[in-house]
Amino acid sequence: MKELFWRIFNANSEDELTTIINSKAIFKDRNNWKPYGGIEGNFGTFEAQQNNAIPALVEKITNSIDATLIKECRISGIDPKSKEAPKTMIEAVEKFYQVPNGEISELGPVKRRELAENIQIIASGDQKTPSILIYDAGEGQVPKEFENTFLSLHRGNKANIHFVQGKYNMGSTGAVVFCGEKKYQLIGSKRDSNLCNGNANEFGFTLVRRHPLDNYDIDNNVTTTWYEYFCPDQNIASFSIDTLDLGLLNRNFQFGTIVKMYSYQLPTGSKGDISTDLYRDLNQYLYHLPIPITVYEKREHYKVKNVNKVVVGNRTRIVNNAKENVEKNIRFDLNSSLGNFSIPIDVIIFNSNVDHREFIKNKSIIYTQNGQVHGFGGQSFISQDLGFPLIKKHTLVHVDCTNIPTEIRQDLFMSNRTHLREGPKTETLKSEIVSLLKSSTELRKLNNERKDSLLRDSKTDKDLLETFLSNLPVDKDVVNLLKKNGSLDFLKLSGSKVNGKQQSKKDVQRKLDRFPSIFKLNLKEQKNGKIYKTIPLNSNGNITIETDVEDDYLFRPVEKGKFEIQVLQKKKKTDIPVNPVLNLFPNDVTDILTINKEGPTDGTIKLLIKPNEQAQIGDEVEIKAKLSAPGQDFECIFNVKVDEKISKPKTKEKKATETFPNLPTPKKAYKKPTDENSLSWDNDNLKWNGHDIVKVIRSEDNNEMVVEGIIINMDSYVLLNFISKNSIKTEKEIKFIKDKYFLSIYLHSLFLFSIMQKMQKDDKKLNEIEMEDFVSNLIKPYANFLLYENYQMEKHAFVE
Repeated sequence: MKELFWRIFNANSEDELTTIINSKAIFKDRNNWKPYGGIEGNFGTFEAQQNNAIPALVEKITNSIDATLIKECRISGIDPKSKEAPKTMIEAVEKFYQVPNGEISELGPVKRRELAENIQIIASGDQKTPSILIYDAGEGQVPKEFENTFLSLHRGNKANIHFVQGKYNMGSTGAVVFCGEKKYQLIGSKRDSNLCNGNANEFGFTLVRRHPLDNYDIDNNVTTTWYEYFCPDQNIASFSIDTLDLGLLNRNFQFGTIVKMYSYQLPTGSKGDISTDLYRDLNQYLYHLPIPITVYEKREHYKVKNVNKVVVGNRTRIVNNAKENVEKNIRFDLNSSLGNFSIPIDVIIFNSNVDHREFIKNKSIIYTQNGQVHGFGGQSFISQDLGFPLIKKHTLVHVDCTNIPTEIRQDLFMSNRTHLREGPKTETLKSEIVSLLKSSTELRKLNNERKDSLLRDSKTDKDLLETFLSNLPVDKDVVNLLKKNGSLDFLKLSGSKVNGKQQSKKDVQRKLDRFPSIFKLNLKEQKNGKIYKTIPLNSNGNITIETDVEDDYLFRPVEKGKFEIQVLQKKKKTDIPVNPVLNLFPNDVTDILTINKEGPTDGTIKLLIKPNEQAQIGDEVEIKAKLSAPGQDFECIFNVKVDEKISKPKTKEKKATETFPNLPTPKKAYKKPTDENSLSWDNDNLKWNGHDIVKVIRSEDNNEMVVEGIIINMDSYVLLNFISKNSIKTEKEIKFIKDKYFLSIYLHSLFLFSIMQKMQKDDKKLNEIEMEDFVSNLIKPYANFLLYENYQMEKHAFVE
């Protein structure tokens, strides 16, 4: 059996392995194969897992992490399912590996690398479809237990172990589907001798594949295949070993588990050097890793092979390199109406020069449990749902769902841990997140700052546009087209300048310290000695608390603080207590108010308070806000009173006007601008090259979308090539071409944006499309036609 194992293991592709299988009689005997999980109808379980090869691979890695933690727990003499076992992964890592606070960001590079070598992901074989080996120094299994562990389905082997991720006993089957055409996967394992109680302990192995239908199946009218595993004479193959040289980094195999997936079909963008591409993917999906892992590239195709890197998860990468990469990190706490729990939300805005592929890629909002991504959304969440398009490529929203009760979390996440489940609870959660983040003045400020850096007033550009428009016949059709209530309903009726804005006292950056010394409520004390905040029944209210602590105080890995909201007592309108009884459960979310938190940000903690449906006019709630600090805790007490509803202001109907509304600011961009009014390709918020043509800048005004500006590339390759190709040399002709190009791109972009907006309103399936990107991409091939049309069809009317 040892020789057979080596032949299987040394195959570098499914083609090589198929040749071996076809040459050995032992593989042709149907009695030497069993259906995976003992279920011949297991095809659906395998095929219904992850729809992408990366999250499918992540499930394998998650099993390896679980196996190493369970091993350490058993070696410590603790039953993993007992009350004495750790309750979380973080607690387990701190207990078993002596990692401070369970945060690997606190480990030095030597210790981190040493720990990372306990789990290795190794690529070998073909360049495009490598064979991927996953090794872990976990508990391992004896051969007779393979069928109850590696090869089982739906048994819930780890359901009662709180400090592990895997619960469903089927997630790792998803990776098999991406193993070439034959679906070959080798599993080998040996139990850690410390867990064997002196019993015999051999290395066992099996081969998983998708059953190839043969003549026997056809004769018996079998039309559906299944997944099966190799078990000669109905037993798991095994042999004795001390160690095996499996090509691991800095060690031989002694115990633990290996899983080799042949010809693994990595997606486009992840097929390259795994120390670069897969490294980046794993850091994104394993956002808050409990223990580090190693990726090891061994393929001959790369100039530098045998490169290895330590994957620590993006949270650790962000924390350790915040000064270089992060512009702002804002913590929110959402008290959801789904139940009595709080959901921490971190919003990280990266510097403009940080490549979005490094930390975000297609995951602008991520929902995690125990640090692993269980669902995500793209850039449209930032630009369309929140209305912050200028920071969409540099913003990551992390929603930590670990504390959500299991019965609710099961209604939010699919068992394959890649998608959110569609349903009322998911819609409620998304709506609450959008409402909370959309109300953030800090996020709006960051978006506007980037917008302002692009849209500096340029009188020359505006004059050209106004001169052209003034020559148009101003009839009712044109006016109705351009009015706010016409086709271009995203235009502003009146504009405001983006430059010349003076900094207010509140905008001046104050010095912040690592620990707080100030905790000051921004409310005045009433004559009765109480501090009140009155909030209308149908509105929201904000309470700000001044502090002097750094922004990361509540979420940094080490020396972090804690902020609490306690409801001391509630007085309903009908209550007339002489001596109100203190609330016995002060941390319960009140049924009268929802209190969410933002910050600290620039020395301010903001409480966002909203009366719930159960609230009545006259209800009062006494609240304590508490911020921990070394040696002392800061606190303040205030009362929130529910007041009468406020009526919406009456809006007078505006008379129709026959003048043009304020059109989006026109802006020119050049490779190397010659004046301060123009933009450079190198602008951090632009990052253009010669292939770019146009950028539409939009924002929200009173929850309505507004197009603020349109930037046009005046050094685009398509424009310069057209001038050269048509031998246009006179200054007058060149000016004509450039002016018409500028006006055509501006107006066509404006109307294309309008068309796309209306299509999205009519068809909700189009909501995921980024309108700005759509227009930019469409104009690229269209610009050539506009140049041709302007020059060939109109040049005699404009050029002598």
